[in-house]
Amino acid sequence: MARALAILLLLVFSLPAAARRSDVHTYRFEQVWGSAVRMVRVDYGFELRDRDEDIGYLLFDYRDSGRTYPGSLELVRIEERGQPAVRVTLQIPAMPSYVEQMMLDKLGRKLREDHGQPLAPPRETPPSAPEEPSEEPAEESRAPREEPSTNRSRR
Repeated sequence: MARALAILLLLVFSLPAAARRSDVHTYRFEQVWGSAVRMVRVDYGFELRDRDEDIGYLLFDYRDSGRTYPGSLELVRIEERGQPAVRVTLQIPAMPSYVEQMMLDKLGRKLREDHGQPLAPPRETPPSAPEEPSEEPAEESRAPREEPSTNRSRR
């Protein structure tokens, strides 16, 4: 029994982790897509295996020390604090998660270099306090006052 448990634990802990990293960018989808494709294909020189802008995915071969590993990049349109944004999820299952984070960080820098600062999230305005009812009736509900006349005849 102990031997079977040890083999099971060894198998479980020796399997590669299917880690993935995500980041949110408040740029237009088309800006993020273009920068992501250029980063993978031009900056890193990785081969693109498949891509579909309408669906928002990119499959590529990550190269390291002469070996290639499959990787994927997924872009999803979302809303962040009322602003349009894009969630980018990067996955290279055979590599440590810091590789994915390094690529996402590079994409963030590339977006700022290519397109400037991201769209500013809208300011959060504090909710206004409800007005307290006054004890006097509103101006409109009061009867108009008669102004004293200045042209009164004297007797």
